[in-house]
Amino acid sequence: MALKRTGLHSVARVQQTCVLRWVCFCLGLCFVAASAEAEEPGMRAELSCRAEAAPGRVLCEVKYSAGSGARLVWADALVTAAPAFVRPLRSRVTPERFAAAGSAERKLSLAFVAAKSGTGQVTVRARAVVCRGLGEQERCRPESQEARAEIRVGS
Repeated sequence: MALKRTGLHSVARVQQTCVLRWVCFCLGLCFVAASAEAEEPGMRAELSCRAEAAPGRVLCEVKYSAGSGARLVWADALVTAAPAFVRPLRSRVTPERFAAAGSAERKLSLAFVAAKSGTGQVTVRARAVVCRGLGEQERCRPESQEARAEIRVGS
């Protein structure tokens, strides 16, 4: 008889442990959701491309904007998709070419070479490091966002 009680006791204990784990898991999810909700997005990126009349060099611009109370300390853009008729130029972006419009806004130029006329969509992954706070309270984190624009060459 003692063996049966021990067996039932073990089953009850296992069920209790599973319930406790489930409760801890749910509470953890609530804390993660609350902290993610409290932090507003740090940056927004917009891509625009100048229409060109003939094949050749095509310029695009990524405009970064930091959220309220945030500042941009670093940014770049990776071309992730482009139509077949244009090719992104590989160029190093130096601080001189990275125009600052205050600490909350930045602009970055991208260049493409169009081999022929056409219309298509360019996609870039805009990346930035966004900081909030001052002094020892300052916290920085990386952010990225996809931005798209139409690229138009010729009539």
